[in-house]
Amino acid sequence: MYDVFRGTKSLLKRDKKITKPRADNLCFRLHYQYTYGFLAISVLLVTGYSYIDSSGSAIQCMVDAGIKVSGDIINSYCWIMSTYSLPKHYEGVRGADFVHHGVGPEEEGDETVYHAYYQWVPLFLSFQAVMFYVPHYIWKILEGGRFRLIVAGLTSSMYDGFQLDLDNVTNYMIRRMRPGMRGEHKSWALKLYFCEFLNFINVIIQLVLTDKFLGGSFSNYGLQAAQWSDMEAEDRVDPMYKVFPRMTKCKFHKYGSSGTIEKVDAMCVLGMNIINEKIFVFLWFWYVFLAIMNSLNLLVRMGEICVPSMRRRLIQLEEFGTRNKRINPDLLAGVLDHLGYSDWQLLYYLAQCMDIKAFSMLLSRMGAALDAPENDELKEGLEDDEEIGRNSTLKSPYSLKNFIPMNVVNKRRTDV
Repeated sequence: MYDVFRGTKSLLKRDKKITKPRADNLCFRLHYQYTYGFLAISVLLVTGYSYIDSSGSAIQCMVDAGIKVSGDIINSYCWIMSTYSLPKHYEGVRGADFVHHGVGPEEEGDETVYHAYYQWVPLFLSFQAVMFYVPHYIWKILEGGRFRLIVAGLTSSMYDGFQLDLDNVTNYMIRRMRPGMRGEHKSWALKLYFCEFLNFINVIIQLVLTDKFLGGSFSNYGLQAAQWSDMEAEDRVDPMYKVFPRMTKCKFHKYGSSGTIEKVDAMCVLGMNIINEKIFVFLWFWYVFLAIMNSLNLLVRMGEICVPSMRRRLIQLEEFGTRNKRINPDLLAGVLDHLGYSDWQLLYYLAQCMDIKAFSMLLSRMGAALDAPENDELKEGLEDDEEIGRNSTLKSPYSLKNFIPMNVVNKRRTDV
């Protein structure tokens, strides 16, 4: 069994950003990493019939021995045509009024609830896994690996060409502080926020689809399951049992020896429903948690846009950011005051992914550039910004698309 799930370890584990730079956040990873991984494990669980039934069958039906019909035929028929329960047998005394909850004597006109969705549970969970990965996949396409290109090599401060690469990133970020260049990363940031919004929309859609899939029983499924344990033992019926019954009824018709149609009343055991019920209880709480987390993430985004001081606090809290005591808070505040919101967003992710020494040096150099406006290079840059502002058809040679660190260039030369 361990061999089956061993391959899923990589789905729940990601390298730290300091070793594998990426522009995302915890809320994003909850979708494409953890939820995707949980759903993949769930698919393996619900398809592993052999761990519940040694025969490897998801359903086992019991009929009288005298009907002369193979058990495999009954099992296949009831699995394909679906089984059903009788709601009137959810109440009463077990063993006296009925055999199992939902299974008992049937009279003409009794209400019946058919259970066919369990056949599609593996496919439905696979579909959900794909949907939770799609926003991340779209972000990877839209982002095009540009962030990794910028921070390439700066996750370590011990390699040849480090200073040259740091100079390139420093010059690139310094030019983002100039009035004519601020906000150049608006398109990059908007694409990120669009994909985050897709995550929020997706989790709401999955809540609705799951409720439809389970016949309208999922909307309050988790609350009912949580309240069930507080009820009196003789009065309670497990709500999970109603949605995923373990014992159901099935009718099979056949011709008798004289051509008369005979009805075979079978009682079926759905062993995998003991796994299904727990998976969907977990998913109910997990999806609600994701919806709350995404709502909070959207509020944080609004706060970042409307409250500039919040941006400084977020960078200061980064584990690989400005916890280095050598960084002056006033220096950080001065740098952030000269960056647009979208450029701050890039700096924020640089704080997460860069080596702490390299990021400290980057901020120090950006701050030093603010204190030296008489520098010829800066003056030349300001003149370039004014020219770009006058002529919108000109493109900055320091745009993100044209930025390639020297260590990447050297690697390409080595490969050649």
